[in-house]
Amino acid sequence: MIPARLRHWIFIWTPLAWLVLELITYPKNVPLSSGPVDLIKGFFAPSVANYPAWIPLLLAYVFLVMGVGMLVPARFKSTRIRWVVAILFPAAAIVAAIGFLVRHGFVVRLAHISGHDAYLAAVLVALICVVPAFLLVPFLVPQRRPNSRLPHVMIAAGLVAVGWTLSAGGMIGGHFSFMVRSGEWGWLFQTIVIVLVAGMVWAWAAANPERAELTVWNTRQIWRLYRSNWQGMVGLSIMIFFMGMALLAPFLANHALLDPTAQIGRPFAPPSASYYHWFGTTEQGMSVLAQFIWSSRISLAVGLFATVISTVLGAGVGIMAGYYHGWSSEVLMRLTDAFLVIPWLPLAMVLAAAWGQNYWVIVLIIGITSWPGTARVVRADALRVRELQFIERGRAIGSSDWHIMQKHILPNVFPLIFANTVLVVAIAILSETTLSFLGLGDPLNFSWGTMLHYAWESGAAGLPAWWYLLPPGIAIVLVVLAFTFMGTAFDEVLDPKLRKREESGGRPDEGPDRLLPLGGGIGGSEGLADAQGGGIWAGPADDWDPNARGGPS
Repeated sequence: MIPARLRHWIFIWTPLAWLVLELITYPKNVPLSSGPVDLIKGFFAPSVANYPAWIPLLLAYVFLVMGVGMLVPARFKSTRIRWVVAILFPAAAIVAAIGFLVRHGFVVRLAHISGHDAYLAAVLVALICVVPAFLLVPFLVPQRRPNSRLPHVMIAAGLVAVGWTLSAGGMIGGHFSFMVRSGEWGWLFQTIVIVLVAGMVWAWAAANPERAELTVWNTRQIWRLYRSNWQGMVGLSIMIFFMGMALLAPFLANHALLDPTAQIGRPFAPPSASYYHWFGTTEQGMSVLAQFIWSSRISLAVGLFATVISTVLGAGVGIMAGYYHGWSSEVLMRLTDAFLVIPWLPLAMVLAAAWGQNYWVIVLIIGITSWPGTARVVRADALRVRELQFIERGRAIGSSDWHIMQKHILPNVFPLIFANTVLVVAIAILSETTLSFLGLGDPLNFSWGTMLHYAWESGAAGLPAWWYLLPPGIAIVLVVLAFTFMGTAFDEVLDPKLRKREESGGRPDEGPDRLLPLGGGIGGSEGLADAQGGGIWAGPADDWDPNARGGPS
């Protein structure tokens, strides 16, 4: 029996997640004036969830590895052997499927490679998938309890994603490509996958009711503490506003107005009462409001994706450098120092000029140039955790280094990683703005940095056409301020020392709620983990009652 509140969350967040993913790829040629019928049809248009085939293929691989890994027979006594089998089996199945298509006359294409060369390329792709799977999957897979339906739901989601891959790659027409977007049923596959992901959460909670109860309680406590922080709530409100504007861009502004020939008035016309004239016009007579709304998508997306790359690299290097001794730690830190001393802006400019001007390249450039700060912060905390008593106990009973880093180091440094991640988003958005303002952004898409670039080149600052410069500039400042406020708030909420300091200085009415919303268990005298290593109640062990619905007894 899963907690009632978790059931409510599943029923609320599942349709909300579906709506967000639908809006991300909603057709750009269906404005709000089209009428309710066309607006509803837009959610089922062929362009919705029409991703390149490699994206659902990667999703299928992750689901299959996780599901198969939980169903591998228990006769494999070594956990490492079980995961090797689980990771290699789906990879071999993918290669066999590509080989079958090639042998039976399908023209299989991987980018610009076709025929039997594509079969060899598919082998390479499968091997490339195996490497990150070895590193990431053990962190993602929860421990399985008897009679759990979770692995079966994961395998079902993986099979649906395989069908999604075949549809997106255009196999129905006799041609298959990992890079094209030829599927017309992406919205259906995406909906099924979202429902199955909700089913995974349900199955996990049903198999682990105590962990689910503890996770719900910790999450509620985190939200209560966060809600009491005025900076966090201000930042969250600003972020929700701009996120909503980015998602609702197809309904707020006609995408056709971004065409260079879509003039709505004379050049540099000041703001007026007409909707598309609220922010005036550009040097070509285009609507500044339409550019401002659609630019929010690129600026926020680049910041979020680049932050993911930066956090994964920085956290991984920081944990390993903090845990290991000797030459391995020194090599990792010298590599980090090398990236720290290299001026990121000239490096980013060189990479952007060499690799091309599109936003995926910008995301990669920002991600690989902004991780050293995260690595050093995480390493400092990992050095502290490494010396705690329960780490020594883990070594004494024969736990492997990988197990200790996964089950003990990572959960203890995760609050710091999470808070730092929110702050890195602001840095990534500023980095994208800088590169775009210097003319190194994607010339085919608008971002707030691109708007400032065009405004500066057109002489808007000298006229002065303030309505062209202020909207993107103010938006950048507000978004960066919002993520900074949120990062500071999360740092205070998740760090007991900072929270106690704040409570003693200005909020004496709040008690020292001691909890962490983590996914792995820790040991020691300051924490209590359930038997499966789930969420953590960081108070005294005697205070936690797993049968109590509201938290500690």
